[in-house]
Amino acid sequence: MKKSINIVFLLFWFLSAAGQSDSTYTFDYIDRSTRFAWLTLGFETFREPGGKTGYLQNGNLQRSSFGGALTPRLTIGGIHFWGHADFYVTFPLNFVSIRNNPGGFETLKFSQGIETGARIYPLKLKTGRLSPFVGISFNTFNFQQLREEDDFKEGAPTFQQIVAPLEVGLTYTAGQYHLSASAYYNSIDQLNYAITPTTTGPVEIDPLSFSLRIYKYWDTDKGMRSHKVVRKLNRYYQFLENEKKLNAWYWGIGPSAAIQMSRSSYFRNNFPFLYRDRTGGFMPDLTFGRHLSKPDLNIGVSYRTVGDRLTGFETEIKVRRHSAMIEVYKSIFDWLGFVPFLGVTSSFEHLKADINGQQFSDTKSAIGLIAGWDIRVTKTGSSLLRTNLRWIPDLHLEVEGEKIMFDHLEFNFIQYVHFIGRRKAYEKFKK
Repeated sequence: MKKSINIVFLLFWFLSAAGQSDSTYTFDYIDRSTRFAWLTLGFETFREPGGKTGYLQNGNLQRSSFGGALTPRLTIGGIHFWGHADFYVTFPLNFVSIRNNPGGFETLKFSQGIETGARIYPLKLKTGRLSPFVGISFNTFNFQQLREEDDFKEGAPTFQQIVAPLEVGLTYTAGQYHLSASAYYNSIDQLNYAITPTTTGPVEIDPLSFSLRIYKYWDTDKGMRSHKVVRKLNRYYQFLENEKKLNAWYWGIGPSAAIQMSRSSYFRNNFPFLYRDRTGGFMPDLTFGRHLSKPDLNIGVSYRTVGDRLTGFETEIKVRRHSAMIEVYKSIFDWLGFVPFLGVTSSFEHLKADINGQQFSDTKSAIGLIAGWDIRVTKTGSSLLRTNLRWIPDLHLEVEGEKIMFDHLEFNFIQYVHFIGRRKAYEKFKK
């Protein structure tokens, strides 16, 4: 065990030492590190799978097939490790999906939620090259059906399941664009759906889905690759060091996705047709804090809020979480501007639920974890891009002796972080 710990320590030391020196930056370092990651934005058409579902007709269980849907999706991400990895978040535009309901159904849809994933390219992305990839992603699939003769006040419930489909595909790089085609395989292909408050029916989902996408990448650090700029960066570093301004205040903003990780016992015991539904959604992530350069440590506060609405049959439940969090996290190493970090959080959580008009709420403190990475080519920058994940185990609202869970896994893929005052300091330095 001790030997393994020493090996890990030496690896971290080597990666840090290989990345940069403490006080100066060489042209080779800047050239290599600025090619490490590229920002991407994209659009894709996703082919949702179809399947078969059960329904009641005259008290008897019947079966019906349903087709898939075409869903446009938007993606924000980053190519990392010099074209060998793609980390991304994809947002489906389900409100404009193209689908055809089978006869007798007012609603019958299978859809997927926000997708977070990674694709690995053994043959790196390069202009004029066709590069195969394998990937894995995490999202929720959602299933909902409603017969034309059904007359439920709140419509049909939604079945949700966290899935991790495997992906294989090809990407062609042309100029600043990537063109990709891929297939997803989902091993979870069966479920039981609540077709009445007391009756479930079997649903089979085709395991394969397909995607065609185009996205553009930006080499945002291209302008740093010159000997003149490297000399300027070294002067900036010495200036910040001499003025004791390597420590800096910062603020940050970015989009974040949240998904509930465990199920709510309150729903299981009171509204079993909502038990498979998970709260979560898309939310803004705001942060403010202090970066301490020597220990490479951040101490900050963040605020996020996320709400959701669960409906089915005669039930409507609205939930909302407000989180004000203190965060302390330390960088593990700096490898050519790729700076992963790990830390702890302490937060004040205001949780509330509206259950068919009846209000429940609680304010509590909580302890959680934060991890992620910065893309930080040098310590002289006035801004950087940050990725972070947060999780508070067992965060819940107690209602009638049972739990409504708020233990969201929060994934903030792209957060813009600005160091306050550095630009003005550099203007003073130039004078």
